[in-house]
Amino acid sequence: MWIADELRIDAPIEAVWHAIQDPAARARWHPFISAIAGGHELHDIRSCSVQVGKKARSTKERCVERDAGARIAWAIEEDSTGFGRMVSGWRSGFSLAERDGATIVTAHSTFRPNNLLVRAMLPVIRRKFHKTQQAILRGLREAVEAV
Repeated sequence: MWIADELRIDAPIEAVWHAIQDPAARARWHPFISAIAGGHELHDIRSCSVQVGKKARSTKERCVERDAGARIAWAIEEDSTGFGRMVSGWRSGFSLAERDGATIVTAHSTFRPNNLLVRAMLPVIRRKFHKTQQAILRGLREAVEAV
């Protein structure tokens, strides 16, 4: 399953890249992450404190793709949300492209359902992922355009 959402940010690609790849900056603008420990270099492992609804949760993620200024992605290796038990190959990340002096950012997630029940739930899961990714992109845009 591939889920992608795109947003135009009126800022140079370097500013957007910094906000995404710097763990401290990212924890400030991301609407669901309260803290990040670890780096964002290729193969680095990071731990994220995340808010899912009213519950504090955590993830352990490995940076599996990194092309400075263009693309970064993490494989979610552990999570306390429960989603990782329902799917395999869960990854999430961002792709950036310059267009007409602005930056086009794509937030993307991939995963494979582990069973028929999860497959039957895909329409609901897809909607939730789109809603989440769109909120993340709006947080990024507000942080970068405010500078």
